[in-house]
Amino acid sequence: MVRQRREILCRGVVQGVGFRPAVHRLATSLGLTGWVRNGPDGVAIQVEGEQAALDRFLVLLPRSLPPLARLDEFLSKSLEPEGDAGFSIFASEEGARLRALVPPDSALCSDCRNDMEREGDRRYRYPFTTCTNCGPRFSLVRALPYDRERTAMACFPLCEDCRREYGDPADRRFHAEPVCCPSCGPRLWLSDGEGRELAEGADAIGVAQAALAGGKIVAIKALGGFQLACRADLAEPVAELRRRKRRPAKPFALMVRDLDAAHRLVALDERSASLLRSPQAPVVLAPAKADAPVDAGIAPGVGDLGVMLPTAPLHVELFRGAAFDSLVMTSGNLSDEPIARGNREALARLGGIADLFLLHDRDVVRRVDDSVARSSAEGSFLLRRARGCTPEALPLPVEAPEPVLALGAYLQTTACVAVGREAFPSQHVGDLEGDPARAFLREVTAGLEDFLQVRPRRLVVDAHPDYASTWLGEELERARDGQLLRVQHHVAHAAAVLAEHGLFPEIGSEAGAVVLDGTGWGPDGTAWGGEWLTLRGDLSWEREARIVPIPLVGGESAVSEPWRVLAAALASRGEAGLLPSLPAAKLVSPEKLESVSRLALQGTWPLASGAGRVFEAAGALLGLAAVNSYEGEAAARLEALAALAPEATLWPEAKECLGARELDGALLLVLAARRFLRGEATEAVAAGFHATFCELAAALARRVFGGRVRTVALGGGCFVNRLLRAGLSARLRSMGYNPVLPARVPPGDGGLSYGQAVLGAVAAARGAAHLLGGS
Repeated sequence: MVRQRREILCRGVVQGVGFRPAVHRLATSLGLTGWVRNGPDGVAIQVEGEQAALDRFLVLLPRSLPPLARLDEFLSKSLEPEGDAGFSIFASEEGARLRALVPPDSALCSDCRNDMEREGDRRYRYPFTTCTNCGPRFSLVRALPYDRERTAMACFPLCEDCRREYGDPADRRFHAEPVCCPSCGPRLWLSDGEGRELAEGADAIGVAQAALAGGKIVAIKALGGFQLACRADLAEPVAELRRRKRRPAKPFALMVRDLDAAHRLVALDERSASLLRSPQAPVVLAPAKADAPVDAGIAPGVGDLGVMLPTAPLHVELFRGAAFDSLVMTSGNLSDEPIARGNREALARLGGIADLFLLHDRDVVRRVDDSVARSSAEGSFLLRRARGCTPEALPLPVEAPEPVLALGAYLQTTACVAVGREAFPSQHVGDLEGDPARAFLREVTAGLEDFLQVRPRRLVVDAHPDYASTWLGEELERARDGQLLRVQHHVAHAAAVLAEHGLFPEIGSEAGAVVLDGTGWGPDGTAWGGEWLTLRGDLSWEREARIVPIPLVGGESAVSEPWRVLAAALASRGEAGLLPSLPAAKLVSPEKLESVSRLALQGTWPLASGAGRVFEAAGALLGLAAVNSYEGEAAARLEALAALAPEATLWPEAKECLGARELDGALLLVLAARRFLRGEATEAVAAGFHATFCELAAALARRVFGGRVRTVALGGGCFVNRLLRAGLSARLRSMGYNPVLPARVPPGDGGLSYGQAVLGAVAAARGAAHLLGGS
């Protein structure tokens, strides 16, 4: 029979996930010879044999992937036969990275969990059990190609048993770079806040478990950095953790023993349950059950609890035989700081928070916080993209002719690098409130560039001149003699949603967008945040409509104190007299309400059209929060209240809120106040407010877009709200539009750097010069 040979280049998530042994098994099962190896451009394969077997190999390869692999493309060409004796797995080829990608950190797989449960197995109850299908990856690797000597495991020489598994293509631990066992792996110990060792190994877990059961706070070194844990069903440790962490009300995430425990806390549909069990294993926000056995201080005033399953074997051991089924499991930091990564750093930074520290000697190379998703009727969507998701690529609508670095904005910041047809968002950085967070943005940016082996000269930042991310972009522009693009905030939000769905407009076409968030700098000098935009393929854009701006009396104070926005809104419509009879008056003194109402009509105050400001003011109106202790708190409480209403009634009188190119949010607040004062229940007012806003927003979209566009992107931080997502998309769909919502990309500013990178790549590819255009 005539032998033929094929060379195949595989690209995607194909390194560090058991891809080469899967290729080996498939090739040998078909009687093929040749070899496979990791390279800088992906995984290279050469196979030789009869034509029928080669054809079969090409058909079966995409169907034979291990669990964590993702094959984006494979290129095949013919070669001259070489007559190999068998099929080999070669050592990795070094070189400048082109496309090869290391997978994200992955939750413990069922096979490794079974190893830990099986008495007599040498990894029985071992807290660092892993294989090619699970465990640390991105947080572990120092350089590419992804081999053990370039990871934090390089300092742990393999024992004879682990070396045999590591070198056996038939074993699922073949080239699992974090592989280890009690004989050769990391050491675990427990210390006090001074670093004094108290217990080691299994004893350390037992002492930590007993301390948690007794109400102590324990810092745990997890996959991507430290977490802080305490009992979730006891009020005292929850309150103490809030006090020490300086986090007065923002909800805490919970880790639960198993899926049954999750079902006791929250209402999970099958899709959300599957997401919890997935390799990504994010925190999933789902509606809390009324009898959930956790302290009310976990998530005060909101309707969801955030739950996750044990992600690492250390977590599994912490729950084994414990007196608790759930723990608070929150980021190991003070509020607005990055999570702690190293042991000494944790002891120094978290010594005033944690009573005990569960430590080990495997380094965390990259800080990676937990990802967060939220359930919805249309499917879950990401709120924070980090562990389990980073560094997975997102699509670009064009081939970037040169690398692009985008740096986000101010809140929920991420960075993003665009290379070729892919964009790589960084892990979550957070709000750039102080020097530690700004240093973390630099750390993340440098790490992402090193990982991708690029130093982009094309830089993209927010148009706001006073963001720390903008300053960093300006600094890099000077240092690299680069080109800096300043992109309007809401155009970047729109671009992110369109690009995620492969709907970014071509040259000569356009798409619509409704972008609703808190604040974004507008070219007219006001704070935008309620925008109806048209975005074209040449990157020109127009602001077609807006929410009528409301004066921010007190400037930045009005952003954190939504009662100020409420008072200014009512005063601007001549209805300040309603304030003393509203629930807001129980939270704020009459003197302050009167003062802000009067000042709103005097002088020149910053103007804001943000939808987030309007929803927060509605929350203040109903007495839910006068001050936001975290971003969007009053709006989140308003949504939770609205969800309690049996139905939502549209307000027919709200037609007067709609102008030719404006939606009057202040007048909508007046109508909400009148309904409350007529005796309507607070939950009915909250639900009607949501439903009526969606009706008005859709009507305004039809008024300004007409039949010019079919696709309408819905982006911005307000679309974390389930009621807005479902209500506005349903109304637009009924009008014949194709509304698209962010899912893999966070709707808030955590997805902004991706939108910026998209615009930077398109600008470079199409020679567009309209990024600052618009009207």
